[in-house]
Amino acid sequence: MTVRAMLRLALVASLVGGAACNDGSGPPPPQGSALRYLHAVLDGPTISVFVDGGRGNTIAFGELSHVFQLSPGQHDLDVLPADNTPALLVLFNSVGGVNYTAFVIDTTIGGSVTMMPVLVLDSGAVPSGVGRLRLANFAALAPSIDAFRTQPDSIGLIPTLQPFNYRAMTPYFDSAPGKWTVVISHHGTTDTLFLTDSIAVGDGHAFIVAIIDSTNAHVTARVIGER
Repeated sequence: MTVRAMLRLALVASLVGGAACNDGSGPPPPQGSALRYLHAVLDGPTISVFVDGGRGNTIAFGELSHVFQLSPGQHDLDVLPADNTPALLVLFNSVGGVNYTAFVIDTTIGGSVTMMPVLVLDSGAVPSGVGRLRLANFAALAPSIDAFRTQPDSIGLIPTLQPFNYRAMTPYFDSAPGKWTVVISHHGTTDTLFLTDSIAVGDGHAFIVAIIDSTNAHVTARVIGER
């Protein structure tokens, strides 16, 4: 049995054992978290996604996995590519009430292209009367780009991050509930490489706009509800 398999089995046994000992007479269980994966490797193989050894669905580039529900504590994230591409197992400790997105990217380790999940946590609860949005760049093949946005409580295009480098993430931007757009330009220009559709962010909700690769050195986006 591999070290990865042994680790996964040990964690699953621990979780199952803990659940079996709960007779419902103790304090309320801690608040859980939600996690899902986004496949961000253009032309990469389809992948099966796992949390603590539990298999989720199989996803292709640009697709989101089903939601995994997590209890607070240590978890392992794993992906299984459909071909022989190596993949890294990632361990992390979840915090109750915080949601997570795992962006699956590829990198070079020891001369081999390796797939791995990059974990991003959300902001927690959003105040009443506020809509919240942020941007993340997981477009590994894109040229140098800049990011701009429009938001409900402002007029005109707002410079957001220049340059908007690969794996960069903006802070959250708060606004009144309403519609946002995101514009991506070639760095140092005012052209439009990509423009999102209108993004409706409701009261108390938060979204992350993930910029990912598209064909011909272009980019596209996936809008992910975090709250």
